[in-house]
Amino acid sequence: MLACIAGQVSYGQNKPAPKDDINKLDAFGRRTGMWVINQPANKGEGGLSEFGAYNAGLKTGLWYKVSNEEGMLAAETFKNNVLDGEVKYYEKGKLTCIGYYRGLNPTHDFDTIFVTDPVTHDEIRRIVPTEKGTMRHGTWRFYDADNGRLVREEDYQLDELVYHRDFDMSKADSVAMDKRQRKLPHNKNKVYEPPISKQVSYTNNKTKS
Repeated sequence: MLACIAGQVSYGQNKPAPKDDINKLDAFGRRTGMWVINQPANKGEGGLSEFGAYNAGLKTGLWYKVSNEEGMLAAETFKNNVLDGEVKYYEKGKLTCIGYYRGLNPTHDFDTIFVTDPVTHDEIRRIVPTEKGTMRHGTWRFYDADNGRLVREEDYQLDELVYHRDFDMSKADSVAMDKRQRKLPHNKNKVYEPPISKQVSYTNNKTKS
């Protein structure tokens, strides 16, 4: 079921993580550590699985979502149970979108975010209510699933579209554009990936939530 992402989360071939190490609760009854959550097929919709880590009952770090029929659907970054950081979305296992979310601190009523004025390029401090949870913030790139070509680019600040551009370029040009965009200040945050020796495989686990 999760074989399509085994290479990204395994520390050794044919060495699955012990079942005792997943789907655990802490002393307060909150989800903690690595969890594998399986959702069976229902009302014509295929089943899917997702896995990632909890901290004190809140999703944290990189979470994967996989369809039983179509393979990888999403790789999303969480902080305090809300989307925060890079996300990737797929169609039938092929990458179609890379974007960025800015999570808001759920422990406060308001959060402070710096944005860039599109005209003057000055940095402006914005105070926003946290009830929304998360917002698109940064560059989103959309790809042709068949050939990997960059077809559209959108730039968001606090969920507001401030720039967009459609592309008609070769795959090589698309890759070059992608590299340039990753060097922009608001796209420099990298998703942490543990060293190979500390990564684990959940490919063979069938544990349900």
